[in-house]
Amino acid sequence: MRNITLVLRILFLGSLALSLTACAGEVALNGIVVSPANPSIPAGATQQFTAEGWFNDGSTSDVTTQVTWTSSDTAVATIDGKGLATAVGPGTTTITATSSIPSSYSSTGSSGATIFTVYSAPLSSISVTPANPSIPIGVSRQFTATGAYSDGSSFDITTLVTWSSSNPAVATVNSTGLATTLAAGTATITAASGSISGSTTLTGNSATLASISVTPANPNLPVGVTQQLTATGAYSDGSSFDITTLVTWSSSNAAVATVSSTGLATPLAAGTATLTAASGSISGSTTFTGNSATLASISVTPANPSIPVGISRQFTATGTYSDGSSFDITALVTWASSNPSAATMNSTGLATGLAQGAVTITATSGGISGSATLTMTSATLTSISVTPIFPLITVGTNVQMKATGNYSDGTSYDITTLVTWSSSNLAVATVVSTTGVATGVGVGTAIITATVSAVSGNTILTGTSG
Repeated sequence: MRNITLVLRILFLGSLALSLTACAGEVALNGIVVSPANPSIPAGATQQFTAEGWFNDGSTSDVTTQVTWTSSDTAVATIDGKGLATAVGPGTTTITATSSIPSSYSSTGSSGATIFTVYSAPLSSISVTPANPSIPIGVSRQFTATGAYSDGSSFDITTLVTWSSSNPAVATVNSTGLATTLAAGTATITAASGSISGSTTLTGNSATLASISVTPANPNLPVGVTQQLTATGAYSDGSSFDITTLVTWSSSNAAVATVSSTGLATPLAAGTATLTAASGSISGSTTFTGNSATLASISVTPANPSIPVGISRQFTATGTYSDGSSFDITALVTWASSNPSAATMNSTGLATGLAQGAVTITATSGGISGSATLTMTSATLTSISVTPIFPLITVGTNVQMKATGNYSDGTSYDITTLVTWSSSNLAVATVVSTTGVATGVGVGTAIITATVSAVSGNTILTGTSG
């Protein structure tokens, strides 16, 4: 059915292209296809949508991060700026991806949509993977929680559960399921949602580091552009792990290139330097070259986005160099807003809308610059969704709460740091009012509430003794 829909859409766009004239030589976005088509998931689960753009020259491209995503009914599902939808309650909603860039046949841009159904099937079980891993001391491992529902469906609920370790002296686990071994021994890693939980056994072993490899191999970059290096450790038991943050990084020629404690390398001058990752007597290295290519142009994305007043939007600057290469230079440019009273801009490219209207966001490096238009709309906050839904927390552990703001124009945004957080029962759980981090204090239930002005949303948190 989807293939037929795509063919009809292509034929439709083709007929329009014959009857309407685009600017000579101009490539225009003439249509958007949203996938997956008509998905159904249970409340509390998430669904990643993608947007495929169809252009008037016959080409296609992934435009997921370049469109504006909206949900027609935010009581059913919300969706963020990257196409990740969160199911809130039973019902159906239309998920739409819109581009405001004029097309060959429309001055108002293009859009595509699909129907998204949320049903109320209850969670029946949780499985945690990988099953019973054994990892060396000091190494981290990401766990995934998969929820099985009463209708037979299953979804990744890693970010919706509460994670805990039965033995924090052997292994800790954070709110996203990332576990780190601290000593030899075993610990049970548990993912829980309400009264449903699943677990696996994590073993910290005594395998020793045998060698280190550094990637990418022999990078060649323009002066000033950064490159993240990765150190992979091979152990005596045949296993291998990312140990980028566990090694000591160094450069043989700091005048040519420096490298930070996390493996971020920066060329300072044309030439070569050996960048090394070491742990004890074990080390690995790569040759890093700084070249003399110059910055030719800067493009700023997303192109011409719209946000409600009070919301922030991250911009990215991509630099194209004289040798044809291109790199993310977001952290290397100087950001500016044409009207700081309407929108401010920080040094990392994050814009915050303060008043209705449009401003020009500019990224500059030397005499080269690029820009985009940011529009602040009159959309108002209508409701707040709080996740995780019905979290379970043990005494002394933390859980990060998230607030999603749903606006009158159908858009949704993460407003976790914009709300005021509160707990109805401080004997069960406290919550940091500015960040939404809840801490288990005692056994019982507490209502965790996120509030902005007269709008609020909440979830019920259950505290247990472990």
